[in-house]
Amino acid sequence: MIGLLLTSPWTASAACVDLAALKLTNTAITVQSVAAGAFVLPKERPRADSSFFTAFDTLAPFCRVQGVITPVPDSHIEFEVWLPMLQWNGRYVGAGNGGYSGSINYYRLGEAVRDGAVGSATDTGHKDGDVRWWDGHLERVVDWDHRAIHETAMKTKAIIQAFYGRAQSHAYFMSCSNGGRQGIVEALRYPADYDGILAGAPAYAFGAELSPHPQSAAQAPDLRAFKRRGGKLIIYHGGDDRPAESIDFYGKLVAIMGKRSVDQFVRLYIVPRMGHCGGGGGAEPTDIGQRLWPAQDPAHSVARALQSWVETGVAPREIIATKYRIDGDPTSSVIRTRPICPHRFGGQC
Repeated sequence: MIGLLLTSPWTASAACVDLAALKLTNTAITVQSVAAGAFVLPKERPRADSSFFTAFDTLAPFCRVQGVITPVPDSHIEFEVWLPMLQWNGRYVGAGNGGYSGSINYYRLGEAVRDGAVGSATDTGHKDGDVRWWDGHLERVVDWDHRAIHETAMKTKAIIQAFYGRAQSHAYFMSCSNGGRQGIVEALRYPADYDGILAGAPAYAFGAELSPHPQSAAQAPDLRAFKRRGGKLIIYHGGDDRPAESIDFYGKLVAIMGKRSVDQFVRLYIVPRMGHCGGGGGAEPTDIGQRLWPAQDPAHSVARALQSWVETGVAPREIIATKYRIDGDPTSSVIRTRPICPHRFGGQC
């Protein structure tokens, strides 16, 4: 019954149960049919700010896949995939991790399902409480650096094909900080994984002290393979968050590929007064729609601008930054707006 037409909650639930029989290389999975509003967030999950999605009790029913990937003997990569049971919009959205990760990003999973998309997330191969998990474990460092995100994307695509009977129409990766670095590394190392990448405040060299092997995303970036596939990359960085590395990264791209080529698939937005990944600014508008909120348009959301660029070919220009009455809540009233122009190598627009 895997891959049948999901026309009702009953048939979707049956397909979810059948998904447990799916065989994936070096992977073990369990499945759970989650009724509407029934998911309960595990206790003590880290949460950074009020913009994080927490309305799990409003979610439509979804199929929850939990799995462990072991590509090499010392790997233990936990991941989850949430698949809307009805009215899937055809999109797949991969979530990244902050810091050294070590946990599943349930907020991004919920955000994806609310939007009608499939969501995936991984702990990158270790747990929050593991002390010095990298000591003597080079393969776990490789998992954290890049392999876990890639493996999760590949397994998720196979699960999508099995559950819906068709592939995703478009795949996106959206994250910030170390997650922004993960997105950049995906574009560099695995250009076929995602069609669009939203990389916020990328920590380009984060984790380089763990081993000589992790790839610094800031070293000689060559994204020609990502561009050839039609990939699109949007980077945003707060003006109060030491954006020099992002400006330098963009400059290196231009030096390697040429300005005209880079303009065809990359945008960089430096948001004045924005802090790390968002917020800050006092009374100044710094919200540029980096999260998937319903009913936002490409003019007010870098996330929607990325989707529009990938799906319609319309390249983003200025993004309208907004100051809401309640920070991080686009459903509250608008206090002030201002346009944020793309960064131009050699000068601002």
